[in-house]
Amino acid sequence: MGRLILTISIYLVMIVSVWLMRLSTKGEYGLLAIVDLALHSNQGPVQSFQVADRQHIPKQYLDQLMLSLKKAGLVGSSRGRQGGYVLARPAGSISVLEIVAALEGPVGNVNFARKDHRTKSPAYHVLQGLWDGVVSNVVQILENTTLEELCDQHRKMESQIMYYI
Repeated sequence: MGRLILTISIYLVMIVSVWLMRLSTKGEYGLLAIVDLALHSNQGPVQSFQVADRQHIPKQYLDQLMLSLKKAGLVGSSRGRQGGYVLARPAGSISVLEIVAALEGPVGNVNFARKDHRTKSPAYHVLQGLWDGVVSNVVQILENTTLEELCDQHRKMESQIMYYI
């Protein structure tokens, strides 16, 4: 019986962890925007209305996201008729973790349980260890994936012919 409860608890933790680590609209739109910027920045500065149109992001919201990315040192901007946004560094040196942290805040600060959890049973410690592993793996994947890799995947998908029935 105890093993069944532990197994069910582990599955619940996994389901909850996936739910809790979902990106907000801010994170999703910000990632879409910076990938778009990286894909089109070889043509010079990219204007925000172009990104907004291609990615279907409200322009005013996109401007706020770009400001967050600029404050984090991930994008730069120039004013004027030919102005727009550019990557502050090569896409291969920008990790997805940096982007997500700039938009969402620190990734690893989601706790398994409330701080005032009353029982610190062995099952609690097992589940806490599992949770720490989940967070650690997510952080590692985000840290080891670069913006350039996302762009490469995008180009590969774009070059494949898609058939829908």
